Amino acid sequence: MEPLVFVWVALTDDISGDVQSILQQREPTSALGENSAKCAIFYSINSQPGLSGVDLGNFLIKRVVAVLRAELPNINVFCTLSPMPRFRAWIDQWLTQECLASPPKEVTIDKKTQDQLLSRVPGATTWTAALKHIIDSHGWTSDQQILDAMEPIVRALGAHYLVNTKRRKSHSAFDPVANFHLRNGACLHRVNWRGNTSYSGLRQSLGLMCNYNYVLDRIEDNNENYVRDGTIAVSGNDPYVVAAMRSFPAKL
Repeated sequence: MEPLVFVWVALTDDISGDVQSILQQREPTSALGENSAKCAIFYSINSQPGLSGVDLGNFLIKRVVAVLRAELPNINVFCTLSPMPRFRAWIDQWLTQECLASPPKEVTIDKKTQDQLLSRVPGATTWTAALKHIIDSHGWTSDQQILDAMEPIVRALGAHYLVNTKRRKSHSAFDPVANFHLRNGACLHRVNWRGNTSYSGLRQSLGLMCNYNYVLDRIEDNNENYVRDGTIAVSGNDPYVVAAMRSFPAKL
């Protein structure tokens, strides 16, 4: 009998920021071996057809954490490397004609960063217009200068999307993966540029991925706070997440 649901785990020395580095290894385990690894990275959850919507992933993550703690006491960080499946669609809706003409102040982009992006798109008068021109064009994923200019802007937008974009008439995160992990008691940890450079990753999220950190002694409180009023707990010091939290009540 095949398992109903299973989770893919990489044992690493640090919190992974891109799935390519995991998938390219024959065995996604710390170079020094599983007994010296510090982090367990949950990078994929799969279930049998027909089980979508059934909350088995929640149970499985907690079960895997319990097994790893018992068998590998050297592991003290339990973190995901998760997709942001609706981010590109959200950006496309967010970049309205009004937004292209006058960028909203809800996302703060410093002038130097704006100018760097504008320099890549002659004729664009706003950073939002420059961004739309780039992501609607071909070839930007292989132009390093464009990628460098895009990174701070896309990461800022990604953090804003995860923290401040909510479901209609709800305080729950709009992103389904974010809502799943935050509801389970995880902390929002880091937004990763070029986290998934596959065709699917670029199409869904411009390549962004996110880490959700299951800090064991905070899970219960995080879950209660998120379910009660949407309070998002964070870990780490990702400057883009910190900036997004300034406009939202967060438990730091």
